[in-house]
Amino acid sequence: MTSPSSATSTWAAGDYPAMAVRLRPAADRVVAAAAPGPGTTVLDVGTGTGNAAFAAARTGAAVTAVDPTPELLAIARRRADEEGLAVTFEEGDTDRLPGTHDRVLSVFGAMYAPDHARAADALVRACAPGGLIVSAAWTPDGLMAAANRAAGPYLPPPPPGGQPPVRWGDAAYVRALFAGHEVSVTTERVSFAFASPAAAAAFWVRTAGHLQAERDRLPADDSWLALHHDLAAVFADHTTADGTVEANSAYLLAVVRPDR
Repeated sequence: MTSPSSATSTWAAGDYPAMAVRLRPAADRVVAAAAPGPGTTVLDVGTGTGNAAFAAARTGAAVTAVDPTPELLAIARRRADEEGLAVTFEEGDTDRLPGTHDRVLSVFGAMYAPDHARAADALVRACAPGGLIVSAAWTPDGLMAAANRAAGPYLPPPPPGGQPPVRWGDAAYVRALFAGHEVSVTTERVSFAFASPAAAAAFWVRTAGHLQAERDRLPADDSWLALHHDLAAVFADHTTADGTVEANSAYLLAVVRPDR
């Protein structure tokens, strides 16, 4: 995921790879929208554990994957070796994108950049003439945003001037970010299933590095248990008749054709 350099260790604090498994359908959808193939060059920005990079590489494209978190890149490299996929990995964020590419992808990555306009400009610069930028970002009114709102009171305040990542999931905002370029958007969904709201909350906390980073601080006043309770309440709205959770988290799929 793309984030300020000082915060990259946060992504490694939780079990993000377990969450990444759940997010593979979104990566596949982004790659399908980008439609790379043999002879196409692809840049995956904020690759995490490599979902989109690998889906693109399987089409025969030449893929470069960038992420600021060394621990996640190590997992991605290991996965690439296991699958025999030729992907070039580089440590970096949206401030240092290498070269120009026919397709520039961001699956829940660029949305975490501290300066959204700067990140959007970087994606445009990294896109070759006639190419496409395809991004996926959680919507402001979806499940992921609701979970983040529930967790917010237990976290330190955001840095001054910080921009909410879910703004990338607002169609009007994305069109403004890429003003002057052709932008098409659709709303897609990732499905989550859990045995119970409590199990969903436990998974959310275990996989979220920004929550795990607070674990030593929160238990002092029982806030750790309260955090689980408040997250479970979010998922309780998605329980079925047998008490299991079936939830969909909406994300905005944006396809940008830079105007050169």
